[in-house]
Amino acid sequence: MKKLLLFLVYCYCIVFSISAQNYIAEYQSGKTKGKLLFDAVSWRYDVTDLLEISVKSDDMGVDENSSPSAKSISTFNYRSLDKNEYLDEELLYGGTSKSCVIRGELEKPEWNILSDSVKTIESYTCLMAKGFVRGRNYIVWFTPDIPVSAGPWKLWGLPGLIMDARSDDGLVSISLTSLKQTDLLPQRPTVKNTVTPAEFKAQLNEALKKFTRKIQGLAIDRNTEVNVTNININHPDKSLFE
Repeated sequence: MKKLLLFLVYCYCIVFSISAQNYIAEYQSGKTKGKLLFDAVSWRYDVTDLLEISVKSDDMGVDENSSPSAKSISTFNYRSLDKNEYLDEELLYGGTSKSCVIRGELEKPEWNILSDSVKTIESYTCLMAKGFVRGRNYIVWFTPDIPVSAGPWKLWGLPGLIMDARSDDGLVSISLTSLKQTDLLPQRPTVKNTVTPAEFKAQLNEALKKFTRKIQGLAIDRNTEVNVTNININHPDKSLFE
């Protein structure tokens, strides 16, 4: 009985030690690098991306070979389990680098864990899971060796750190490149104003209308009539643009 008690205390200490540790993970997504700082109850994902804006128009003599304008943009995603909230910095597009922060309550994604699919990533044993998140189907690999719900971008909710993620349409591909312990804590971003997802969509629609008027203004300068029929935004979170 005494040996069993000591064993249970030992197991508890191991689990507590893991949950009390802070980690910093780095991910690669194409040319984009992201950094995830997390502990047992909260995490923050910071990424710097290149925003490219290109215009194609047969009326104006502009095609896909025209040089797009590009800007370096930094955004974040923050999750807190104990406060049951998320903060996502999103761009408003429309030819500018203006952004706003969406705040809401956490909604845990539904995952189907395939426990018979196992592989090793960065010396960690990982299991496969499939889920529908933010408008896309994903296949991810997570490791129970790091028992936290964290993951890159807006992917989370598994009993282990998400190490690799791929969307079935090929748009999203995120892979872990390094993982190490740190003394840093995942701080909640300091923001003055936040919006709801519905308010963001309204602001986005207004930004796109302004962008349309800007394009039409360029056409007038060229004595050309242009009808803007479609604006496509490739973004991992399809739910924000539907």
